[in-house]
Amino acid sequence: MSKMKRPRTIVDKAILIGYTQEGECVYNAAMSLDKYYDGEHPWDSSEQVLALRLHRVHGYLFGTDGILDQEFESIFDLESGIFAKGWARHSDGTFQEH
Repeated sequence: MSKMKRPRTIVDKAILIGYTQEGECVYNAAMSLDKYYDGEHPWDSSEQVLALRLHRVHGYLFGTDGILDQEFESIFDLESGIFAKGWARHSDGTFQEH
């Protein structure tokens, strides 16, 4: 009889997935929270948003304790390449729309 492995906990990570308007995945990354907060991302540049046809980014931010600190979604305007709207759900249950 084999032992079931305990699921791994995601710790200190940002998991990011970007989609076109048609739902095709055009970006995905897993990185430390430090790199996420201090690094550059394709959606920081309207030119890159347009080049990738990046319409939606969905992200999960896991803290050092393995708890999902924030889940978010950002929507970009594909004519201008700039942020159009989004939302964030925090670990304390608060929900923000942007």
